[in-house]
Amino acid sequence: MATDTQKGQALPPVSIIILTFNGAKYISQLLRSLSDQTYPNAQMEIIVVDNASIDDTVDIIRTNHPSVKLVRLSENIGFAAGNNRGLRYANHGLLVFLNQDTVCHPEFLIYLVAAMLKDQTLAACNPNIVTPNPPHINSVDMSSAPASLFVCDLSPYGYGKNRVLTGKRLFYPKLLSGCAFIIRREAISKLGYLFDDRIWMYAEDSDLSLRLHNSGQRIGAVRDSVVYHLHDSSVRLNRSRLGLAAQAIMNRVYIFFKNMNGLEFIMFLPFLLLGGIFKILEFSVPMTRKAIYFMPFSVFSITCMLLAISRLPRFAADMKLDRENRRKPDLSLFKRILDC
Repeated sequence: MATDTQKGQALPPVSIIILTFNGAKYISQLLRSLSDQTYPNAQMEIIVVDNASIDDTVDIIRTNHPSVKLVRLSENIGFAAGNNRGLRYANHGLLVFLNQDTVCHPEFLIYLVAAMLKDQTLAACNPNIVTPNPPHINSVDMSSAPASLFVCDLSPYGYGKNRVLTGKRLFYPKLLSGCAFIIRREAISKLGYLFDDRIWMYAEDSDLSLRLHNSGQRIGAVRDSVVYHLHDSSVRLNRSRLGLAAQAIMNRVYIFFKNMNGLEFIMFLPFLLLGGIFKILEFSVPMTRKAIYFMPFSVFSITCMLLAISRLPRFAADMKLDRENRRKPDLSLFKRILDC
């Protein structure tokens, strides 16, 4: 695919936007992997938006990566708003967004852009996002690429569900993961904005995915464009983790309320409530621990959702643009989700 693209047409310029917060342990590895891309460096604009880090992130970038366009924020404005801020500084029509804790295979960008050039119906596309954990991948491998496509797709219950697909170079998921993706500028213009600033963190990518579907736009995931996601996927229950989990659960209620018409949301609400319970089955812990966590997590999840439902009316007044971009109330989004 990459070779055909190189021979058939000139490679377009790409803006790469990275949001950082206390990312000193990650940022150099990511930026080095971008400098090692087979994609022409002259066609890559790299923008790092720092969300008021208090570690050495900014100094590392200034000292070791002077060609990077650094945007330093005076306060932490969150994941959604931080990426939106980075978009303001981007100059090109193809926009790549990367988490700070990712590392890119040398052919990551050329295959990702090739997918967008080959399929003009794609508004946005994920690479093959691999978490280097057993049993699938044991380490970051820059010399080869996995034979399977790792996708976080939307489950019929409204949460992200990890899937491993074999024999597919390109897949059309319901969910666009915010960890690493490419999107056309005109797709964002059609929506009116990239991420919802009111969503500080978690489910902002689900909201973007639902808005893309509602506006009739298509999402893809391409196997041969590989990104390794180095985040810690272990489950440790503490006050901070519970707070983040509550935020994620409540945000899911908000984004489905926002993107569905009234009838769709009422019909989908039981699935959403059940999804909060079933999500524990996705945790990367032994089954015995899942059994122990099941009841308390179920109570916690349903409590968070009921609290979110009680707060929904305050969002209604701010949703004019999203209503205008919705399709007619034909239950299309509800049917799409249940067809996952």
